[in-house]
Amino acid sequence: MAAQACPTPNSSSAHVKGPSAPFGSSRSSTRFLPVTFENDEPRYNSTISNHHQHFYTLRQQCLSEGRLFEDPDFPATDASIGMPKFTNVRWKRPKELTPTARFFIDGASRLDICQGALNDCWLLTAATNLTSHPWLFRRVLPGDNSFQQEQQYAGAFHFRFWEFGQWVEVVIDDRLPTDATGKLLFGRSANGDEYWSALLEKAYAKFYGSYGALDGGTAREAMQDLTGGLTEFYQPKKMADGQEDQLWDILRSGSEMGSLFACNLKSDPTGENVATREGLLRGHSYSITKVCSIPGLVSGSDDIRLLRIRNPWGTGIEWNGRWSDKSREWKSLNQAERKRVGLTVENDGEFWIELVDFMKHFDRLEVCHLSPELHSIEEDGAGDRTSSTRRYRWELSALDGQWIRDTTAGGNISFLDTFPLNPQYTIHVQDGTTGSGVVIALMQKYRRADSLPSLTIGFTVYRVTVEDLRQKPVPREFFQHHDHAIVGGSIFINAREISCRLTLDAGLYLVIPSTFEPGEEGDYLLRIFTARGNTLCENDATLCFGTLDDRITEQGKFFDTPRWALLANAFYNRAEGDKQLLNTASLCDILWEQFFRPNVPKRAQPKPQTSGGSSPWRKFYSCVLQLCACFWIQSAMRKSRRAGEPIVQEDQAHREELERIVKLLMGRIADGQDTIGYEQYRTIARDVYQWESVFRLYDMDGSGTLDRRELRHALRSSGFNTNNRILCRLQRLMVELNRPQIELIEYVLCAAECRHAIDVIHRDAA
Repeated sequence: MAAQACPTPNSSSAHVKGPSAPFGSSRSSTRFLPVTFENDEPRYNSTISNHHQHFYTLRQQCLSEGRLFEDPDFPATDASIGMPKFTNVRWKRPKELTPTARFFIDGASRLDICQGALNDCWLLTAATNLTSHPWLFRRVLPGDNSFQQEQQYAGAFHFRFWEFGQWVEVVIDDRLPTDATGKLLFGRSANGDEYWSALLEKAYAKFYGSYGALDGGTAREAMQDLTGGLTEFYQPKKMADGQEDQLWDILRSGSEMGSLFACNLKSDPTGENVATREGLLRGHSYSITKVCSIPGLVSGSDDIRLLRIRNPWGTGIEWNGRWSDKSREWKSLNQAERKRVGLTVENDGEFWIELVDFMKHFDRLEVCHLSPELHSIEEDGAGDRTSSTRRYRWELSALDGQWIRDTTAGGNISFLDTFPLNPQYTIHVQDGTTGSGVVIALMQKYRRADSLPSLTIGFTVYRVTVEDLRQKPVPREFFQHHDHAIVGGSIFINAREISCRLTLDAGLYLVIPSTFEPGEEGDYLLRIFTARGNTLCENDATLCFGTLDDRITEQGKFFDTPRWALLANAFYNRAEGDKQLLNTASLCDILWEQFFRPNVPKRAQPKPQTSGGSSPWRKFYSCVLQLCACFWIQSAMRKSRRAGEPIVQEDQAHREELERIVKLLMGRIADGQDTIGYEQYRTIARDVYQWESVFRLYDMDGSGTLDRRELRHALRSSGFNTNNRILCRLQRLMVELNRPQIELIEYVLCAAECRHAIDVIHRDAA
């Protein structure tokens, strides 16, 4: 595998082994304001969350208060730079640097962008490509960004990026980092009065947390963030042996469909951008800005295939081989042909290269195909939405998911015992679509923003039948005996997104996305591009009610035990009013004292009855012992309360969990009231007792905790048929609560959450 341009820190080309970063650092929602588009017009959610910045609201506040916006979420501090090597940074607004500052000067051009001291050529390459799509450029850079007072300049600007399935808006102020001389440290425009590229770079830095987070990456990652498209990569050097036509078809057809292209040479071992004798920089990202062919120089010869390539440095070293700026090949073309091609001979970082030379020197070609969620592409030269458009022939299906240790992180097929734990998805290719093209793309989420190295990810595709899918998810036995059913899949690589093109006949297919090693945790987005009518579905168990484990005491017997007598006594001691109603706080206290208080000795659980039975005297003796135990426990609780030990001080975290439990239990039976009567209390006490019994059943070593791997089985014994989504949600909850092991109160919380989720499904279905 060729090395990536500007490699992300801590990344490598080999698959990653060893423990992954804690899953608790993953984020399940965006920090930025989501935006949707209808006919390319932005639409904001009518209910804007308080933690989201809204550009128009902030701008109006600043204008009314007569001040310039200063972004509290991305302040002008060293933390926003994120690189200790930059010291004495001074933050200046563009109008402090050049009084005639403008956002655009004569529009946006691919020649505007120049790289600064930051190793983000991969981002600037993508921005260069974006300028060739005016309608998409306006989506990322809204047209109301301006330094003009009459256009309500308030020091605030906004940009939009695609974030794992949705567009979001990033608001920044216009304070830019400069050195001691007042020169911009990072990206800038070729025209010193123009600032759109520098502000775009700042917004992207905020998007990922700091400028330092942009110090190394791949162009296809940035191209995707600017378009929401599908990324692929090719290795031109490995295609040089007889695959020239195939690569040209990829470039030509992609160019016609509006795809974005970038390319690079393998990095130098020193990590520096070392130049080859042909004038190409190693480890540096270039953008391909045009694909065209010209008639052969010799009569009757084949057309010459040319690529126009730009270095985001803007100036400096350029390709010096055939078809370079001043090469003799251009002299064979007349002026009209040079104009048609678009030849310019300037020190602007842009040059032409023939396809055969491109395949000889470049190690990697990165492609971003515009997503079918973008409604159309423009014909060449069209600059407005009223121009001629061409519809996409793909439809997009997307589902997000998680790999969580001991739940859905099964690793690759080499780990057969755990591989079936991975999430499973089915593709149904409809009849009559024989030879249907399918593109599957697997993307891991949040890794750069959370400063985590990319996991090594991939996926496998199986041909399956309805019978194979009878059991959901598909069990281990299928994978053990169906290697022949594999019809394709991706390589495993530590890239943000990996994709694969397949041609599938009508039928059912099973897609298994996974990390390379078991137990590696993270979030992902699975996208499938198919012909119209094909479907993508999650192949998971149905979340529903099941049956209570036979080993658990039948609910009718519970009310005949001394344990219930103690619970009933607690109700009458705390119930208030003529109607004997129990409020939420009192219910919390009872459940805490009777089930969860840490200093209460563990209650012995009844052993399974033997077939020999027992005598009436033995039953009487056992009942007396249980009564004595109950009174002793109650006495211990009273002594603890008399000692003045408040419940809240004992374990605030557990108390918060208990409040959530009570809220879920009350919400199911109290019909919106904050008090319950005796019969409702009986139901709650019975439920918690049963869940406690299940917990004790699976706590075989008497440690007072369950292992996370036991959660699925324990919930099934409690009468809940779970699926991966609810299990991932519960396991994430345990991580957020910092619970490596599940105690009784956490298990009861999981059971209550699981039942609530099933109730919601039933309510929605009704």
